[in-house]
Amino acid sequence: MKTLLVSALLLATPAWAQAAWQLDEEHSSVHYVSTKNTATGEVNSFGTLSGSIDEQESRVVIDLASVETGIDIRNERMQEMLFETGEFGEAEVSVAMGEEALSDMQVGERRQAAQPLSLTLHGETLELEAEMQALRLDDSTLVISSVHPVVVSAEDFGLGEGVEALREVAGLSSISTSVPVSFNLVFTQ
Repeated sequence: MKTLLVSALLLATPAWAQAAWQLDEEHSSVHYVSTKNTATGEVNSFGTLSGSIDEQESRVVIDLASVETGIDIRNERMQEMLFETGEFGEAEVSVAMGEEALSDMQVGERRQAAQPLSLTLHGETLELEAEMQALRLDDSTLVISSVHPVVVSAEDFGLGEGVEALREVAGLSSISTSVPVSFNLVFTQ
């Protein structure tokens, strides 16, 4: 009888609400723009992401050693001099947008809202405001993305000295310490 009741409840629950959501790394992205010498902007990204959505929150872990600037020596300098990946190998982002908040979304439905997100980077955790949207593509695919870039201050995370070290080694007049970050995160079941 108990088995029959559990089976009936599972059949009554939408399939996407029965399984855990995992980040689809191949179709997800996190990009940021660095600005040097006041006017030269460059789009960079991270190649290795992982994450999931549980009952209460969505979480993404960024492998900082996977930074991709398009130039190998710059990637190495970013890893060693800025992120210090030997000690701080990952950044973690979480937002209170979990299965509970997303469970009633219909296929094709889009929701947009300003949400606080928690960013842990270089041993510091801060809350930042982000305008995000969730889009239900089908029964097993959900996309959470930034509507506007989230501006991250390197100095807030103790990265100011690293930015200055990069500026010096590259012989630049300036590197901005405010960095706009955008994301497109695809979760599947």
